[in-house]
Amino acid sequence: MAIGTTLVRRLPEIVGLGRAAIGIAHMIAPTRANELLAGPDAAVATTRAAARTFGIREIYIGGGLYAATRYAPKLVRPLLRAGVAVDVWDTGAFALTAYLPQRTRVAGCAIAGGFVVAGVLADIQL
Repeated sequence: MAIGTTLVRRLPEIVGLGRAAIGIAHMIAPTRANELLAGPDAAVATTRAAARTFGIREIYIGGGLYAATRYAPKLVRPLLRAGVAVDVWDTGAFALTAYLPQRTRVAGCAIAGGFVVAGVLADIQL
């Protein structure tokens, strides 16, 4: 089996693990994990709290998706689509929020938009 074929077949697992890893980072080290998006505000208490709420969402969706690829294949598609839905929302929030620093806007749209694309591609290949 070619590497590309294996990668495409395993895309739901990869998306799930990526989401879960991002979530764990935001739960354990919210300041460090959020520096790209929040810049110097990453250390502010409200930013750290928001990062942790984001983190648990990513752990739930990503961890659930990864577990579904192993133990509950019928749940893979709904979990992929849940991830795509929140990532579309996140992309819109980063794109449309007034007075957001350009660096935050670009990074947020790239990260969330990248997960939209990955989730859609993973869904299509099922």
